[in-house]
Amino acid sequence: MKKIEAVDPHYGRLAAIAEARLIGNAIARNGLRIAFPPVAVPDVSIVIVSLNARDLLTLTLYRLATQQAFAGASFEVIVVDNASDAETLTVLDLLDGATVIRNAENVGYGPACNQGAGAARGRYLLFLNPDVELMPGAIGALVSPFSDATVGIVGAHLVFPGGYLQESGAFFRDDAQITHPYLRGNTNPLLAESTFQREVGYVSGAVLMVERALFEDLGGFDDLFAPAYFEDTDLCVRCHQAGRRVIYQPRASAIHFENATTPVRADVEALIDRNRVRFLERHRSWLFPHAGPHFGDRTHNDWALKVLYIDDGVPHIDLGAGMPRANFIVATMARLGYQVTVYPVYRADPEIAQRYRDLPDTVEILDAEEGMGLARLIDERQDHYDVLWVSRPHNIDLVCQIFQNRDMALRDFARSRVIFDSEALFCLRAFLEETLQDGYGFGARLAASARRETRNFAQADHVVCVSEAEARLLQFHGVPNTTVLGHAFASQAEITVDLDSRKGFVFIGSLEHENSPNVDSLIWFLETVWPDVHRALPCVPFIIIGQVAPDLRARLSAPNVTVMGRVPDPTPLLDRARVFVAPTRFAAGMPHKVHAAVAQGLPCLVTPILAEQLGWPEGSGYLTRDWRDPKAFIAGLIRLHEDVETWRRLQRAGLAQVAQDCSPLAYAEKLRSLCEAPVFA
Repeated sequence: MKKIEAVDPHYGRLAAIAEARLIGNAIARNGLRIAFPPVAVPDVSIVIVSLNARDLLTLTLYRLATQQAFAGASFEVIVVDNASDAETLTVLDLLDGATVIRNAENVGYGPACNQGAGAARGRYLLFLNPDVELMPGAIGALVSPFSDATVGIVGAHLVFPGGYLQESGAFFRDDAQITHPYLRGNTNPLLAESTFQREVGYVSGAVLMVERALFEDLGGFDDLFAPAYFEDTDLCVRCHQAGRRVIYQPRASAIHFENATTPVRADVEALIDRNRVRFLERHRSWLFPHAGPHFGDRTHNDWALKVLYIDDGVPHIDLGAGMPRANFIVATMARLGYQVTVYPVYRADPEIAQRYRDLPDTVEILDAEEGMGLARLIDERQDHYDVLWVSRPHNIDLVCQIFQNRDMALRDFARSRVIFDSEALFCLRAFLEETLQDGYGFGARLAASARRETRNFAQADHVVCVSEAEARLLQFHGVPNTTVLGHAFASQAEITVDLDSRKGFVFIGSLEHENSPNVDSLIWFLETVWPDVHRALPCVPFIIIGQVAPDLRARLSAPNVTVMGRVPDPTPLLDRARVFVAPTRFAAGMPHKVHAAVAQGLPCLVTPILAEQLGWPEGSGYLTRDWRDPKAFIAGLIRLHEDVETWRRLQRAGLAQVAQDCSPLAYAEKLRSLCEAPVFA
C-alpha cells in the first residue's frame, strides 16, 4: 500500500471547512434536503450534539445521509442542539427523518447526549461529534465486537484531516497528562500498530458506541464534567468498573476535525485542566494501583498472555509451506484470549485488508523489516511479552544472534516461555533431495546438518515439531524437550457425498520456486504418470491450485490439465474433485494439504514419505503408492477414481482418523499447556 502523504491538520481543517461550505451552498442553491429514511427498529441510534457548528455539521449529516448503503448497520439520527446560532439552526431545518431536540440554552455536551439517548430506539448508542466524517462500513464495524457479551463500549480509528493519526485507542499513565491517545500525531494513519483490535483504557467520545442498556445502567454521562471534556473518559472507566470491556475497532475509521467547532482554544484548555482534576479525584486509586508506565499501557488487559510470534511472513492459509499450520496456531492463540503480535521477518502484505484476510482482527501484524526491524522491536518492547514463539530454524538463528549481540538471554525478554517451532527440518529435506538426485546419501552428513540446524534449540523451554518422525529425529540429536503440534480440523464425520457430482484429480501446492518439492513432484507426475492416466480416463480433468512462477506455467501444460494459480478458497474445487494427488518425492514437515483434503472428505493418493509423515494406518483417507514404481502409481490413481467402494471406505476411515487425531479442542489445550506456566508448580 502506498503511504498516504500527510498534510498538517490545521490546513486539513481549513480544507474541510471550505468543502463543508461548498456542500452547504450546493444543498441550498439546488433546493435539496438531507433525508434519512425511516427505520422501524434501528440497530444503532446516532446522537449528535450541535453548538454553532453549521459548516461541519452540514458535512457530517450529509456524509451520513449519502453513505447509508455503506453503513453496515441500520441507524436513526438524533440531533440535540444546544441553543445554536441562527445559521446552524437552518441546517436542522433541512433534515427529514431525523429526530431534532432543540434546547433553549446550552446545557453542556454530556447532558445533551443524555437527552438524545433518552429518545433513542436502537440497541446501541453511537455518540458522534458534529465534526466527524465516518468512513464506509464504520457503523457496522463498531457493532461487530458486541457479539461478545463482555464488551460494553467500542471506539474508532480516528484520523486528523490531512492524514495524521489522531487516536487508535488510548491508555492512562500516571503523569501530568493522564490520558494518552495511542500513536497520536503519526504521519502514517495506516501504521501497522494501529490496525489490530484490542481492549484499551478508553476511547474518544468523538466516535463512541455503547450498548444502550449499559449506558442507562451507568446513569449516562456524568453532569460533573459539564459543559465538556472527560465525560467520555469517565464513562469508559465506569464501564471497566462494571466488568465490561472497552474495545478499539480499527475497521471503524473516521476523519475527526477536532475542535474545529470551538472558536477559542484557551477556553478548551481551561475546561480540560479543570475536568482532569475532577476525573483524577474520582478514579486515581482505581487507575494507578501500581506504579510505572510501560509499553503495555497501550492495552488495558494486564492479565492477557502476550505473545510475540515470529515467522517468515504473515501466515496465510493459501500460501502453503507451513503457513496454514502457522495460521491455525496464531488464530487459536487469539481465540484463547492471548494478545498476539506477529512479526513477519521477510514478507508482509502491503495492503492492511490483505494482511487480515484470514487472521483475527485482534492480532497485531507488524511490517516486515527483516533483522533490523526485529532488533528494534526487541529493544522497544522489553518486559512486554510473556511468550516468544519463533518458527523455522533460520529465524531461530536470527533471533538468537540478535540477543547474543545485546548480551541478553532470551528469557530476559520473554517473561514466561521461549518456544522454538522447527516447522520443518530443512536438513532432512536436503538429505532426501540429495539422495533422490545422487541415488545415495550419507547418514553422517545428515547428522552434521541436523546438529548445525538445531544448535540453538537448547535455549528454548519447548521445541515444537509437526510430526512424530521429526520428534524422533530431534530427540536422536539431543533435543529432549520436544512436543508434536501438527494440524487441526473440524470433524466432518456426517459428510454426505454425491459421487456423480465429483470428477477428476486435484493438486494443491506453491509452485513459485524451481527446486521446491512441489515443483519436482508435479513435473515428475505430468511427465511420467499423467499421460497414461489421461489415456485410460480421457475425459477426466486434472486441476492444479497454487501460486505459479511465470516461467514454470508453460511446463505444466498437458491435455486436460488446468492451472488455476492461487485460489483464496479452494473448497469448491476440492468438493468437485474425486481424488487428491500428492506425488511428493522429497519433503520435510507434515503434509497439511493431505490432512486438509482428508478432513474435507476427499481421498488421496500419496507417496511413502508423506504416509510416514502422516503416521496413520494405510487406508485412513489415503492409498500409498511408491513413485519409484510408476505403473503401480498409475493403477492406484485409476482405482481410487473409478472404484466406488474403495473411495467410500477411504473417505469414512479418513474422517474418523481426523476426528480422533486433529481435534481443534485438543489442539487448543496442547497449545495452552505450551504457552502458559502452571499457577502452582
